[in-house]
Amino acid sequence: MLEHEDFAVVVKNRAKLPRPWQWEIYRAGRTSPISRSPEFFATVGDASRAGKKALHLLLSECPPP
Repeated sequence: MLEHEDFAVVVKNRAKLPRPWQWEIYRAGRTSPISRSPEFFATVGDASRAGKKALHLLLSECPPP
């Protein structure tokens, strides 16, 4: 049902230092995120890793066709 290629994790600078980074998950064809991190991160790398884990969790909740 859900193809992994249809989803992307994007890291954006949404706050002020020291923790400005937030991940967002987008689905192809949508302009707004389907999910956003509830917390902010100090580095892009930390936010990206957390976003990829969240995407994996999201996709694992949907059984394959």
